[in-house]
Amino acid sequence: MPASQIAGVLRLRTVKIPSLLVAATLLAASAAAQQDGGAAPAASDVFFDRLDVEVVNVEVYVTDKDGEGVRGLTAGDFEVFEDGAPQAITHFYAVESGAAVLPAPEAPGQAGGESVPRPPAEIRQEPLPEEQVLRLVVYFDNLHLRPTTRNKVILQVDRFVRRVVGPGDAVMLATFERSLHVRHPFTQDVDAFLRSLAEIEKVSGFGMRAATERREVIQRVERSDTAIEAESHIDFYAKSLHFDVSQSIKGMRELVGSLAGLPGRKALLYVSDGLPMTAAEDLYHLLDLKFFNDQFSGRMRASQYDARRPFRELTAAANANGVTIYTLEATGLRSHATLSAEYGSLGDRSFVEIDATHEFSLEEPLVLMAAETGGLAALNTNNIDGALDALARDLDDYYSLGYAPAHAVQGRYHEIEVRVKGKGLKVRHRQGYRDKVASTRVHEGTLASLLYGPQKNPLEIRLAFGKARLNDDGERLLPLEVHIPLARVGLVPHEQVYRGDLRVAVAVLDDDGRMSPVDQKEFPVTIPAADVDAARGKHYVYAVELLMRPGDHMIAVGVHDDFSGETSFIRQPIRTGT
Repeated sequence: MPASQIAGVLRLRTVKIPSLLVAATLLAASAAAQQDGGAAPAASDVFFDRLDVEVVNVEVYVTDKDGEGVRGLTAGDFEVFEDGAPQAITHFYAVESGAAVLPAPEAPGQAGGESVPRPPAEIRQEPLPEEQVLRLVVYFDNLHLRPTTRNKVILQVDRFVRRVVGPGDAVMLATFERSLHVRHPFTQDVDAFLRSLAEIEKVSGFGMRAATERREVIQRVERSDTAIEAESHIDFYAKSLHFDVSQSIKGMRELVGSLAGLPGRKALLYVSDGLPMTAAEDLYHLLDLKFFNDQFSGRMRASQYDARRPFRELTAAANANGVTIYTLEATGLRSHATLSAEYGSLGDRSFVEIDATHEFSLEEPLVLMAAETGGLAALNTNNIDGALDALARDLDDYYSLGYAPAHAVQGRYHEIEVRVKGKGLKVRHRQGYRDKVASTRVHEGTLASLLYGPQKNPLEIRLAFGKARLNDDGERLLPLEVHIPLARVGLVPHEQVYRGDLRVAVAVLDDDGRMSPVDQKEFPVTIPAADVDAARGKHYVYAVELLMRPGDHMIAVGVHDDFSGETSFIRQPIRTGT
């Protein structure tokens, strides 16, 4: 090992991990400590205060009584509450038409007994700070989309993306067909994204099959002689429909979870024909009308397929990860005319009532996902361009309020309320967040780096790979070293030593899309006080051996310094074997 690095006594710790990572070796003591012949002090011998301060940023959208966006507000126009307790706004940022707004200087005082008018705010075009850069995911739920309605809105989505993705922003395309597919990873190349967007016209959509199945069940119910027979048809259909809804929620949870470690404003445009909040609620209502002459028996049966709880768990996860959900119903303006013949003996009034129940159930999740995360829902309209224009204005004009909670970071979910001063003004924002401990942030950031690309590297870490070898079982092991400059590490003096605390996370993705768990270790760095100046010019080395299948792999590493609070992420491709 080069002399410029700090080596140490190897402590081999075997870790049983499924998939790619199987063993780790940690260089855990400094060379300087060995040269002195002294043992590093135990962790309990070092006393320090570790301050983990998290600034919570909330994007806020303000509209007047006519639904128009309101500009020109200042921090003094807002009040923020966390779990009911008022919070001091420490960071305020306003954006108009995608540009930063500089606050106007305060008036110098009085002139001739009258107030001097305050100069207007200045709009300045400049690169947005990292926490304000937009990361937009366009997500087509093909499990709940008909190809005809999906392909009809692709051109409008094309224009929407061209409008909202500005310099420094990134956009990603994903679809869901019983499993999540990333069709184009995050990119700043809008043209490349739009080429991938055009390609999804060829992807299957399953919404037409769902509509056909519904009609067939209605016909079976109409032909049924008893309530038991009719209910059996509805039960079978409801179970299948509920399973599909659960799969769609699972796909969105997976996507929202993968976005957790990304910095910036995260928005997800969800496109579908709608998905039912309660599977087959309309058909259980049909059962009531046909056999029971009431409106309660069938709906009680339908309650077992209610998806409100998993949808709220989804929105809580989106809020925890800073993701605002915008929903677009691709169906357009609905019509009942084509369905009247399906209801035979029930008459026009009943079929309109049943279809209204069906449509409300389809739209309720779209409203809930948007409302609880601070987004907008575009429903039941043929003016898709107009609906997307409203969404674009939302992303172009907003306020960002930041505050530093006084409580310790404990991994809890906290509710947020924002109030705005001014008659008739309305405010939208995400309804909460989760304060995440360092281990969670490193885990999520490493996963995001693996999937979407490297992020910040303030610790200036770098990776070095050794020559792969075969172990006794014939498995290929690839040595990996993570080099961490000690000049970047926060070191705290205590008596005769300096102490630091680092945590390192490693994850691997192979060319078949198989991903290892994120393996994370925490360990102390101890350096004798007499050697600390020399050590700052050297590196601390974390070494692991990765079990690698032949082929192309992507390796991501995250390093967090507990004392300085800095976190670095890096990823690097590697090819092993033949």
